[in-house]
Amino acid sequence: MSSCDDPFTVLGVRREASLDEVKRAYRRLAMQWHPDRNSSVAAEAEFRRVHAAYELFLDPQRMAEWQQAQTTMTDAGEPAGTVGDDCVLPLDLTLEEAALGCRKDIELVDRVGCRRCCGSGKVQHDHLVPCPRCSGCGRVSRDRGGTSRCTVCAGRGYLRETDCADCAGSGYRQETRKLTVTVPAGLVDGERLRLARQAPVSATSGRETPAAGDLYLEISLAEHSLFVLHGRDLVCEVPVSVFRLLCGGQVEVPTLNGTALLELSSDPGRPFEYRLSGLGFPDRQGRHKGDLVVRLQTVVPDIVGAADAVLLERIEGRQAADLARRAPPLAAWDAQMRTRRQPSTR
Repeated sequence: MSSCDDPFTVLGVRREASLDEVKRAYRRLAMQWHPDRNSSVAAEAEFRRVHAAYELFLDPQRMAEWQQAQTTMTDAGEPAGTVGDDCVLPLDLTLEEAALGCRKDIELVDRVGCRRCCGSGKVQHDHLVPCPRCSGCGRVSRDRGGTSRCTVCAGRGYLRETDCADCAGSGYRQETRKLTVTVPAGLVDGERLRLARQAPVSATSGRETPAAGDLYLEISLAEHSLFVLHGRDLVCEVPVSVFRLLCGGQVEVPTLNGTALLELSSDPGRPFEYRLSGLGFPDRQGRHKGDLVVRLQTVVPDIVGAADAVLLERIEGRQAADLARRAPPLAAWDAQMRTRRQPSTR
């Protein structure tokens, strides 16, 4: 684990987490990323990062040194140097990434003072160089004809100093850096992940470049094609054939990391909503999960073949022989129709 990695973020624990919480988080992540259990190409590197973070927690002296290195503030609470502004950036995650944890690469742009000109925007030359505005002649063309004295070189045609080519005379340069972030499991919309001293730096010309402020990544969950998140519960609508609903049996339903089999009831008062405990969204410690709520949507076939129609007619006939028990609403309706078919006695 490099010195800039945050062990709290790597293990996905709170800053005030107890050692027992740290151990539980380590065991969970070690099992998740162990190369013998995870075939991902990133598994070995992630496993090493998790193990290194855990070792840091077990060594109080090293942990104290790491925490001291993360701040530029004195013990009295006064700045030990100029500190830049904090920054908030959005971090888009899929539901699976947020639930299982992931690693994300983000690009940051630091506005730093130009090293070549030391932030002045000008470069001093050992000898005179032609003026870039008038190409050394000291005169420039006017819009209405004729020429006028070049204002850049005051008509001399040559300069001892020119704009810095590296920063185009601004005194600043834009430097892009990539930051790899370990996102702990269980973050939801609107929550923020704090990365100490990782905010983009904004330098001021002629001043000392400030130390970076804190970077906050605000979580934004993308809309999912299968699940809707309600608290920590996942709600999923599953289409099921009317025949399967009548017969009962197993139906395959999606989960965040695969699928599961749901056993349907064949009772007459069968439910159309099932709750699968522990298959929902985890909390930030990854210990407690919500439920997977499956809502069944009845699907009636649009097309019935000739052979199917014969079978369905047989089923209809069997049902008609015992309509009061099998389908009470149909029995009540049939009774009303019989009454209306009888001729009036008036």
